[in-house]
This record gives sequence, structure tokens and C-alpha cells, in this order.
Amino acid sequence: MAAELHAARPQQAAGGLALGMAAQWQGDGSQHQGKRPYQEDSWALVRLGDGSLLAMVADGMGGHAGGAVASKLAVAAFVHAVEQGGGLDDGLNDANEAVRIGAAGKPDLNGMGTTVVAALVRGDEVRWISVGDSPFYLVTAGKLVRLNADHSMAPQIAALVERGMLTAEEAEHHPGRHTLREAVMGDPLTLIDKGSRQLGGGDTLLLCSDGVQTLTDEQILAAAARPASGLVEAVLALAKDHQDNVTVVKLERSA
Repeated sequence: MAAELHAARPQQAAGGLALGMAAQWQGDGSQHQGKRPYQEDSWALVRLGDGSLLAMVADGMGGHAGGAVASKLAVAAFVHAVEQGGGLDDGLNDANEAVRIGAAGKPDLNGMGTTVVAALVRGDEVRWISVGDSPFYLVTAGKLVRLNADHSMAPQIAALVERGMLTAEEAEHHPGRHTLREAVMGDPLTLIDKGSRQLGGGDTLLLCSDGVQTLTDEQILAAAARPASGLVEAVLALAKDHQDNVTVVKLERSA
């Protein structure tokens, strides 16, 4: 079955797509550009030959041209590597190289990059790899658990709140809160999060761009029973003035 690739493109309206899995897992995804004039997120949902399900979200950066190009290149290269029999590390390496080559000799694309979060699920196990701040959530036993690391400055700022050096309000509006400590830009990667986890029968997985974090963890959990488009709609319902692009890919077991 061919990959379902969803590249960033300007003026994209809300939308979704579902991909069924005969081998126990199924997924669907949706995205919206929010209040931004362009869409920099890309995503993919792919059934592999061994029956596993590969999902990926990339949140581009570098402006209208750069961010959209970087996320599109990263997703296409990552998926191709895994479809050819490579692992998640191979996918990330190829994505990083694709962004490097894509920017070479193009001044208008200088400095472009993207986050990457990818998950491979089969049976009772999920494996993931990520760079950047795009969250990967597990919904299990009525709780929302973030599985991957946040490579933005947000965790460091939260630590300052815990130490009493910042108030919660100051932290929320800190200008460096969303600054990335690592991104896929074609340079050697120093911060990569990867891991695996055994899954229970009722577990759900959510791969997202950071635009979903307009919602609180409690709101994400409440909307997690809905299709991916329902989570996107929950974000848009808040009508934030500067809402970022938002993308959600949801994975759950087949009925």
C-alpha cells in the first residue's frame, strides 16, 4: 500500500484522512494552518510490508518557503528510508540529509529546518524517535503521558519556576519559551530522543505539532477519544489570536 504523505502547503483548510490496519492498528490524521498565513507542518501515515504502522509529524521553521520545504523534504526522505527496510535512525539521518541538500545553494532557504517525531507501532510495542519539540503522547488508563523529550527551552524555564526564580505567568509568556535547542537542519544532530514502550489494549497514541499545546493536558485528554480532526477542532474552538499550525496523527487499535 502506498504511503499517505501530507506535505505542508499554503492556505490549507482543515481536513483529515484515515488509514485502516488489518494488523491490529489503525490511524488517522488532520491539520489546520490556524491563524498563520501558511502551513509549515507535514505528516505521514504509512502501512509497511510487515504489518506495522509508521506515523510521522514534522513542524517546519524558516518562514513560508523554508519551513514548508523542510518539513516536506524530511517526511518524504524519512518514509522512503523506512519503506526500503531502514530503521527509525536511518529515517532520521536521511531526513536530515534531505534538508541539507534542499537548502544548499539556495539563499532563500538558508536556515530552514524542521522538528521530527516518528513512531512505529506493531502488536503491543511502539518505538519512536524525535528531534525538536513536537509532542508524542500516550493516552493510557485515563491519563495523558508525554513519551518523548521536549528539545525547546520550555523545560528549562519550567525548572526556573520550580526553583522560584520565575512565576508561572512569567514562564508562560517568556520570549524564549519556544526556542528550539535542536532541529533537523542538515547539521550533525546532538539531541535525539528515542525509545520504546509496551502498550496496553486500550492505549492510544498521538503525534502532534506543538500547535496542539494551545490545549491543556486535560483538554487534550478529553478530546483524545475523538478522531484526529476532533482534536484539531478543539484547538481552533479556543480562537487564539496567534494560533500556530496544528497537526495531529492518532493511532489506536482496530475494533
